[in-house]
Amino acid sequence: MNKEIPKDFYITSDTWFGRPQILQIANRKFQNVEEMNSTLIKNWNKKVKKNDVVFHLGNFAWDPTTARKVLKKLNGRIFFLKGNADSALEEVISEFPKAEFFKDSIMDLLDFDTIMCHYPLAVWNGKDSGTIHMHGHTVFSHKTDLTIENRFNVCTDFWGYTPINYLTLKDFING
Repeated sequence: MNKEIPKDFYITSDTWFGRPQILQIANRKFQNVEEMNSTLIKNWNKKVKKNDVVFHLGNFAWDPTTARKVLKKLNGRIFFLKGNADSALEEVISEFPKAEFFKDSIMDLLDFDTIMCHYPLAVWNGKDSGTIHMHGHTVFSHKTDLTIENRFNVCTDFWGYTPINYLTLKDFING
């Protein structure tokens, strides 16, 4: 799998396409869910090109109809780790050859010294030797603080409602 991953892949989580309650839960500053969906799609496609790789770490869409509509519009080859609320995506993902689920709930990208999971982990393989942990799930907590540990909260809410480039995250650590 690692051989297929380019060095400049993108990562995001908790887009919650189609979920009206996320506007209040995450304090998203959109007029309505339609504006949120439109903005997230526009931001995604502005960064992610047709052949780019994106890792989405869970909680993609609220309902199957929205999941289907959004997947038709998004650029990139999208690899999903299942979040706690991805039943809508599970229902439609087989219709999209550019999208697939990983079997495991924790993904170890050895070539990138990175561990990915939907949930923030307290302990992960390589934590004490500099391995990066990327996670979602926490749209208003577990903010990234590299003075504490090499852990990135990649929820879309913390990155301008857009997927973030892996090399940008590496620059944060190296800078």
